[in-house]
Amino acid sequence: MFHCDVYDNLKSICRQEQLITFRSYHELLKSDSLSNARSNSPFPSPVQLSPQAVFVHLRINDTEKIHMKFRQAEDYPVDLYYLMDLSHSMSDDKDKLSKLGGMLATEMRTITKNFRLGFGSFVDKNVPPFVQPAPNTSRPCPSNFQGACVKAYGFKHHLSLSENVKEFEHQVREAPVSGNIDAPEGGLDAIMQAIVCDNVIGWRNDSRKLIVFSTDAGFHYAGDGRVTGIIDPNDGECHMLNNEYTYSDKQDYPSIGQISSKLSEKNVNMIFAVTQSQLPLYRTLTELIDGAVVGELKNDSSNIVNLIAQNYKKITSNVLLMYSELPDGLSIKLSPDCQESKRNKPECIVSVGGTLNFSVELVATKCIDNGNAITFYIYTHGLNDRISVTVQTNCTCNCLQPPKQINSSLCSFHGNYECGVCTCARGFYGKECECDIASSAGDSKVEQCKKPGTQITCSGRGECLCGRCKCFKEGGQRIYGDYCECDDFSCPRKNDSVCSGPDHGECDCGKRCKCHAGWTGEDCSCTTNNSTCLTKNDTICNNQGVCECGKCICHKDSEFLGPTCEDCFTCAHRCADTRECVLCTVFESGSYTPEQCALLCNQPYRIDIVDSVKSKKDAKKDREKRLCQFDDEKDHCRFFYTYHHDSNQLILRVQKTKSCHRVLSVRLTIIIIVLSILLFGLFCLTVWRILATFHDRREFAKFEKEREKAKWETGVNPIYRQATVKYQNPTYRVYGTDEMRLMDASSSDNNTNNNNNSNRDPVDHSSSITQPKINSTIQCRTIYDEVRTGKCIAYDSTTNMITLSMPGSKKELTTLSVINLNNCIEWSVLSDAEEAPEPLFPVDLDKLRKRMNENVDKKTKEVAAINPNASRYGQLLFKEIKKTMSDVVSWDKNDIVVNNVRIVEPYETQNIIAPNNETANIDINTRSHVHKLVTRFWKEKATKTPDTIDTSESAAKPNRKMSGSSGEIAKDVGRWANQ
Repeated sequence: MFHCDVYDNLKSICRQEQLITFRSYHELLKSDSLSNARSNSPFPSPVQLSPQAVFVHLRINDTEKIHMKFRQAEDYPVDLYYLMDLSHSMSDDKDKLSKLGGMLATEMRTITKNFRLGFGSFVDKNVPPFVQPAPNTSRPCPSNFQGACVKAYGFKHHLSLSENVKEFEHQVREAPVSGNIDAPEGGLDAIMQAIVCDNVIGWRNDSRKLIVFSTDAGFHYAGDGRVTGIIDPNDGECHMLNNEYTYSDKQDYPSIGQISSKLSEKNVNMIFAVTQSQLPLYRTLTELIDGAVVGELKNDSSNIVNLIAQNYKKITSNVLLMYSELPDGLSIKLSPDCQESKRNKPECIVSVGGTLNFSVELVATKCIDNGNAITFYIYTHGLNDRISVTVQTNCTCNCLQPPKQINSSLCSFHGNYECGVCTCARGFYGKECECDIASSAGDSKVEQCKKPGTQITCSGRGECLCGRCKCFKEGGQRIYGDYCECDDFSCPRKNDSVCSGPDHGECDCGKRCKCHAGWTGEDCSCTTNNSTCLTKNDTICNNQGVCECGKCICHKDSEFLGPTCEDCFTCAHRCADTRECVLCTVFESGSYTPEQCALLCNQPYRIDIVDSVKSKKDAKKDREKRLCQFDDEKDHCRFFYTYHHDSNQLILRVQKTKSCHRVLSVRLTIIIIVLSILLFGLFCLTVWRILATFHDRREFAKFEKEREKAKWETGVNPIYRQATVKYQNPTYRVYGTDEMRLMDASSSDNNTNNNNNSNRDPVDHSSSITQPKINSTIQCRTIYDEVRTGKCIAYDSTTNMITLSMPGSKKELTTLSVINLNNCIEWSVLSDAEEAPEPLFPVDLDKLRKRMNENVDKKTKEVAAINPNASRYGQLLFKEIKKTMSDVVSWDKNDIVVNNVRIVEPYETQNIIAPNNETANIDINTRSHVHKLVTRFWKEKATKTPDTIDTSESAAKPNRKMSGSSGEIAKDVGRWANQ
């Protein structure tokens, strides 16, 4: 038999006077009152947790509850360390922070007067591939950045915690920026060093420690260092020398778990001030770190003051109760008197000066440390206040006084009596050691364990020990009785509790619930209190039902329902019964005649006419009044009234005015709907048309503006192509100067009659050209392959000079072209004059002579630039190049020279060479442009139709030369001009 057991088990086998029980209890070792920080107080440090030390004596499997308090102290010391990312992208944030230090200190001193500020920075590990390889590591900033820039570093401490705000601004302003290649930064390295390096940072023991982490990028974490060949894990120790982290290139980044553990160990809170793009990442990080919050930082950190102030208030108002590591076998439950819960942890919102009450429940499931005292701590995250809890478990029964009795008579002289229990000698057993294992009376002892009338020992739910049953335990339920015939799980249950719980009743051995006072029912779930069934007139269930288990059960034959049987939903609140009486009495309407109204409505009701009745919403609030509303079929207006009972009489309160609304017919309703749809569609189309018109006008104005800007000069534009199409006469041949006379008359007559063309006579140079008629349409083709078409307004037979009127570049302008027919390959009359010539406007001869002289000079220069010894294609190509490169193109014998690029016969792309074949000295840009011009020239020649390709003998022989000199041509032009 065991000396110690559960009290209920011992109670069933031991007498009350033999039981020695031990209850858990606690003692307050130190319990100072809650207070704020006061400089003139003997306790300058604030007291925020009470009590401060407790000693708990625990019995195994017994619960001990301790009540504690926490209060937010005013002016609690705050140490704020600003940890900033100083990569190049944060340079504008650094400048803004250097100007906001004073504002930050002022804002924080409105919260607490005891405030200190420090500053540190970080970038990343200075090892590839996180930074550029040497020699670019000394200045990793962009080339256009003019400020101070240093090589990357893991963490630098610039200013220890101090009240000197000016020094903080100076250190921030003078701190140089740096840079790295990848997007994530080495922020976790810096956080770890800022937490663990107490002496370097200057953390105070009695302050709230706060790190503000400012960045616009992500972070590297444990394992990323292996990319650089760093495989040693972070040891979580301080490695600062000359205010710089020296193990950046020796140890890997810390893990998030290490950061969270160190923050809890050192009671440090974190504020992550990050840009919008990084918010999701750092929100996830704060869920893994207790006491950490995140806020959105603007791109230039202009909101950093408000961000820190708001999140500091959020941190200080959130009180998270925590405890240190517990020994095996001890469990704890913290229960604050608030409803907030975060991550299933006891966390509450407490303002400054507010008090939080909470309870601590301790349970020891086994003997802890052989009964020796152990100590753990309860604290709030981020504060140094803590409660010391010392626990000692009682592992043995304290019953050595009086001393044990050897071979006591209480133990049948077969054992020792100690702690109220017999310790039997070998060979004996039983409560009083009365049973002998070797005794022949064992069978008779077993019979004593059988319930009369049965042959089952201990009802099959226990074992017989010396004539008495020791019952088994099944699923935590109690089995008891002399023969183990009684149990708890045979009785009725409510909400999974036997007999609705120990407060309602207990299970009797007769397998029935024995209810306590105030409860009844098979499972003791029904209360005998009928106060919930009383109405306002102190009747139970309005005399329309019975009260059972605190609820009204209305009679089935009654028309009343509801929690107290006062509502009559089946009779529609008697509205239908009183409708006709209201109509005939108040509104003189309805189906009742005056005689019926007087007979049926005067006696049972009292009708009161009022200005207005309560709304349906107000009637629902007053359970005694019901609102009725109906439509009068006579005028289709709605009337309202209420009814209620007063002294056994039904009172009707009728509103004297009706509510009349005009009802639209179905046809009119359909017409209105159709017209509304059509009008809405027309409105949408109109709006669309207006918007489209505005858009078209805007686009057209834009097009006109762009067209006005696009005034290209065809003589200089390298990509200009003429809009006209040229056709080569396959019968044309190049004539010399002597040959450019009129052909014989017979040939001329034939051509004139057949083709209406005028050609030169190669023999008779004195023959005259057929005189064109005034106002006829003439088309001529010059020796430059230019075709001119216009009306003939003047002709000089002596010089063969013809003046053509042609359309100008604009509609209102007219171009006059003076052409020497001697210099035309051919000319033709497209249409004869059908009307008299229009009278000529007065001509300013001086102005015309001046323009003529200018044209003569221009034509003279153009003729002089022609190389008569070059082939026709060479002359045409030279003219084409001269349009865009007139200043740099020239002839060198039969070669075309553009700057230092030479084009030799037959003037194709493969004939473009450098001077003296020196390819190294060739101008690449000039050659590229010339190559494009030559390619385009031959492409235009190649795309001509077979009818227009020059197949004459002159075309087949590109070396045929144009005879005659430019002087002769100029002489003809000048002679005409002088006339």
